[in-house]
Amino acid sequence: MSAGVNLFDGRSGTVVQVGTLNGSVELGQQARRAVRLVPAVTSVFRDRAPEFTTLNMWAEKTETGGSRLWNITGPSGIGKTTLALTWINENRQRFDHAQIAMECGGGPGEGHGRSVEEVCDRYFALTGQTYGLSAETPAAKMRLLSSLIDGEKVALLLDDVRSAAQVLPFLSNLPGVLIMATSRLPLSGLAPYQPQRLSLQPLPDEAVRETLVEIVGADRIAAEPKATADLVRLCSGLPILASHAAGLLHDDEGLRLSDLVERMAEQGRLAALEAGHDDLMARPSAVFEVMYRELGASAARLYCALGLHPVRDFDPGLVPALFSEAPADGAAGLEQLRKRAMVRSDQRGRYLMEDLTYEHAALAARRDLEPAERVRLRSRIADYYLHGAVAASTRLSQRWTLSPLYGRPAPFPLPDFAASQGQRDPIAWIGDNLPAIMACMERAGRVWEGMGLPPGYRWQMAEATHAYFTGRGRSDERATILAWAEQDADACQNPDAQARIQAQWGEMYLGQGRLEEAEQRFQRSLAAARQGAETRGVGAALEWLGITERRRGNPEAALENFDRAVPFLDPARPRSQALLQMHRGDAYAVLGNVAAALDGYAAAAALFRRLAAEGRRDHVNEGKVLVGQAELLMREHPHQAHALFEEALSLFQAARRPYQEAKVWEALGDLGDGAEAWRTALRLYESVGAQEACARIQAKLS
Repeated sequence: MSAGVNLFDGRSGTVVQVGTLNGSVELGQQARRAVRLVPAVTSVFRDRAPEFTTLNMWAEKTETGGSRLWNITGPSGIGKTTLALTWINENRQRFDHAQIAMECGGGPGEGHGRSVEEVCDRYFALTGQTYGLSAETPAAKMRLLSSLIDGEKVALLLDDVRSAAQVLPFLSNLPGVLIMATSRLPLSGLAPYQPQRLSLQPLPDEAVRETLVEIVGADRIAAEPKATADLVRLCSGLPILASHAAGLLHDDEGLRLSDLVERMAEQGRLAALEAGHDDLMARPSAVFEVMYRELGASAARLYCALGLHPVRDFDPGLVPALFSEAPADGAAGLEQLRKRAMVRSDQRGRYLMEDLTYEHAALAARRDLEPAERVRLRSRIADYYLHGAVAASTRLSQRWTLSPLYGRPAPFPLPDFAASQGQRDPIAWIGDNLPAIMACMERAGRVWEGMGLPPGYRWQMAEATHAYFTGRGRSDERATILAWAEQDADACQNPDAQARIQAQWGEMYLGQGRLEEAEQRFQRSLAAARQGAETRGVGAALEWLGITERRRGNPEAALENFDRAVPFLDPARPRSQALLQMHRGDAYAVLGNVAAALDGYAAAAALFRRLAAEGRRDHVNEGKVLVGQAELLMREHPHQAHALFEEALSLFQAARRPYQEAKVWEALGDLGDGAEAWRTALRLYESVGAQEACARIQAKLS
């Protein structure tokens, strides 16, 4: 028994397979001239009772003028064709003249089933209409077919339809025919015909389990309950996976469910289920292979490249980077994939492959691309995300940087992060692409076909994403990136990179209030920086150690570290001077020396205003200076403090820094704005996972 057997075995009339729809050809005696150009068997059909009820209801309505155009939609492998064929087979008495199925997607079977001519020629041959040979043009064949079925009851399945153009000839010339069109996405351009639409959803887990029990056997299923549950989960409610997995287990009685689950998890579901299928069209990937083989050269190249992409969704800017030598080819390839519904876009403008399509693209890449080309494409994908992150961080931060990529033009187009309206938001770009960025970083630590990414990739990516994580981002993701970057910097034996990554660790711990761990990291940063060539790393480490001491309540030690940092500051960078003055103001505030603190803040504010006048405004740190001033004035001059907090709030909002926004809202609540300000602060603290701050606000609210 194979996974392709269906419960239906009707034998009324003549049965002929058209295109690549799976089935058998059966020529039998017939009581009347019923024309059946549909498969007598389909794939496993189960648990579509609600959908069957809907189709039966639509069929009843056609008798009283209801729509005779039905569009069944859903991803590949969901069971669209099986549902339509099973319904036609079980309702053949409704269509006593003809039941016809046509493959519109262009499978590799004889004739390819692409056109109206295919159906006409098969119909003429089956009914013995030799004068059909005289109809040489598609239009003539359509007119002849229309005259032959005039007044007859006909069901016509148009399978895997790509566009309304494949449906319209039947609607305009065969008004009495019931048309069932399957497609991945709802067909546009058919509104005048008021089509009925049915979107198929994945099968419930219990239906998948019943399929396994029926084909594999109840004893084997019961013997491995955990593996069965894992296999059901991997099948994702898709009949194509459930039936092929069950068939593979049925044909190989020595194959344990747990072994198959492990194979599917490691190799990918489609690749694992290919075993034992010498016939290409008997494989579970056959439906995807049909679509792939029809693609033009550019679309096929892009399809394989996307199979090498580390995740299923991708940024629109990736395609120009992959086709930097011929951007028009990349755009044309993407458009073809989009029209074929092999990729789709979401509301953010990002593109996404369905999971099985993505798995097939990976199979196609491994099979059809040379190893050197796969390496080149993986490297280009990784480089796109690194160069993109560098460009985004340039817009987000004015910090001095180590990576040689800063200030160097990228070798391919990048998203435009300019501040002008309508351009890409650098924070959103990093956030949207973070799964791909992290996957590329993980790949960089492994060997791919004899060649990995060059050393330095991971620490440079950590530097480039630092501004994103400083403003937002999950601490667990940040820690993972820093752990990879630390390994990379150590492997490169680059003390400057080691100093930078250790400092980033310290900043993360400092933001979490883990002062002991922060100090340890800053001390490591200082030690590494003293071994490196970049003296600014020494100044940065000393400055961070000073901030840590100030946070501990040791302002004298903080000021000492700030003084030690001065010789290492870059005199050509007023921002560095401004930050040091701000930190000195913070330390004097802890000391209780209000006059010295206000002097420090005033000096910092003057430098930040200078930067703003030069078009290099540092919203975040300018806002921090205002907050420092406001906190000193809260008791004696609350109205002035309130105004300073509001000015700082606008700066933090412009920079989209939720943690700093939350601190201001909390202060405004303390000043008398009350519960509503605290609730706003709580929402912002929750958004960044600041648990201690959340507990503090909840205590104030209660």
